[in-house]
Amino acid sequence: MPSPRELSSLSLAQHAVRLQTLLERVIVDVLKKHGLSRGELDVLGALAANGDARPQELSSQLLLTTGGLSNILRRLQADGHITRETNATDARSSIVRLTEQGTAIARETGTAVSEAIAHALGTVDESVLDTAAQHLHRVLVDLDEDAPVHRDLPW
Repeated sequence: MPSPRELSSLSLAQHAVRLQTLLERVIVDVLKKHGLSRGELDVLGALAANGDARPQELSSQLLLTTGGLSNILRRLQADGHITRETNATDARSSIVRLTEQGTAIARETGTAVSEAIAHALGTVDESVLDTAAQHLHRVLVDLDEDAPVHRDLPW
């Protein structure tokens, strides 16, 4: 027989996964219209929020493998959204920068995603959203996993 804590943990996990699945559908629809993947938007958003970065920093911040990030950076560079330059202080690494086009697409797509999420959650009372966000934030802080998901929106 599961303990009350196990049941609460399972319920939280099931609700979080269900909400994530519902919102992911909305987000993917917006990203398709803007020609980006989720990983590409995450990288553009991180660069827009924090400025130039080394790939290792992006990989760590976004919880992406170095191989996965390399593919994302290659696509973003080919599309003209970023530049990659040799790091002047360490020639073994590079610095990733947004281009003007990259800044514009990050802002445009980020705004569209934020609006789509707000619309999808439009029937939920704002106080419920605030309380749920605070509780989930606390869970992530307790798990020492808050940094990758809690950042100011650069758009």
